[in-house]
Amino acid sequence: MSNSEELKNQVAIITGAASGIGKATAERFSKEGAYLVLNDINAAVLEEVVSQLSNPDQCVLVPGDISLETTVQQIHDAAIKRYGRIDILVNNAGIHWIQDITETSTEEFDQVFSTNVKSMFLTCKAVIPTMVQQKSGVIINLSSISAFVGQEMMGKSTYLYNMTKASILQLTRSLATRYGKEGIRVNCVAPGATKTNQINETHTDDLENFWSAVGGAHPIGRYGESEEVANCILFLASKESSFVTGSSFVVDGGYLAQ
Repeated sequence: MSNSEELKNQVAIITGAASGIGKATAERFSKEGAYLVLNDINAAVLEEVVSQLSNPDQCVLVPGDISLETTVQQIHDAAIKRYGRIDILVNNAGIHWIQDITETSTEEFDQVFSTNVKSMFLTCKAVIPTMVQQKSGVIINLSSISAFVGQEMMGKSTYLYNMTKASILQLTRSLATRYGKEGIRVNCVAPGATKTNQINETHTDDLENFWSAVGGAHPIGRYGESEEVANCILFLASKESSFVTGSSFVVDGGYLAQ
């Protein structure tokens, strides 16, 4: 899709919008004419992102912890107060996690599930009544290829991260079948290895060799870029995907096809 104002006058909430896939999605949606309500726990970086958007005046910022119901309510209320409707929800916020099960505390388990899964439960719970009233809406959840496979990195497991991403697949399917007749479409995107700050911060040692190895593990011969995932999110948010719901779109350079 080129810049075609595909989302003109559409109101979109994007979580985790300060970096990576969330930032790329905000940039793409802005170019396509959307009104944005952006969330991230990093308020300062979020403000920098907005200043670089195509239409920064068509944007509301609601920084805060997306795993808290108070933050989610603030996001919903800001969208309604400013724009009067909610057309699109992009549940992007999440954290990566590498740790064996024998080393994981119950507090860490709860933290990862709260950020990656509870946040999506809260945002969907908040926006669905508005979408039902409108008889229209699109929800796009960010899962991962980690939902489909077992993985280890740096000699440890990503089991907990994988569990959260698998939960997102089922949340997507369940909401799609429940609310399809209400005019709401729910899909998810499962990226492969995508070069983001989140991954860079996890792998602080020898990043050049790390990304080289990651790229070589994909049939396409490289890792993904955030903008490539944002392109898929845009498709699912647009009318071009009007008959698509309950689906998982894998954007992984062929990794799972091996």
